[in-house]
Amino acid sequence: MAVKAFTPEFAEAFAEQVNGSAVYRQAAKGWHWTVGLLIEAEPDRGIPQPLGMFLDLQDGEARKIEMVEPARAQSCDFVISAPYTQWKRVMRRELDPIKGMIQGKLRVKGDLPTIVRYNKATQEMAECTTRFDIQFPDE
Repeated sequence: MAVKAFTPEFAEAFAEQVNGSAVYRQAAKGWHWTVGLLIEAEPDRGIPQPLGMFLDLQDGEARKIEMVEPARAQSCDFVISAPYTQWKRVMRRELDPIKGMIQGKLRVKGDLPTIVRYNKATQEMAECTTRFDIQFPDE
């Protein structure tokens, strides 16, 4: 059964996939920062207001992934923001997350070289979103 994108059920399924990934666990060794994801509103795509996701990531484990108010997501150590359509492209393997950050399609607040150093972990997190069925609001 598909889970709706950017809902509490989506966050739970995402966390399960991240914590079940041996690749992520190994690639994220040493990571000890929180990450906020901001999904910018696109009313014509079914996202009427901005959404936030909070990721508490510690040394290869997702201690918590949850949907939050955008202000809480913005208070994280790293904040990655983009319109909904760019996030959808990442989850569909149409946009590599690191290339998206370097090209400015995903905007980063925080130390980009640190994220690049954890390139494999970042890519595996994006890959984790392909391992469960997602219902996108504009489909």
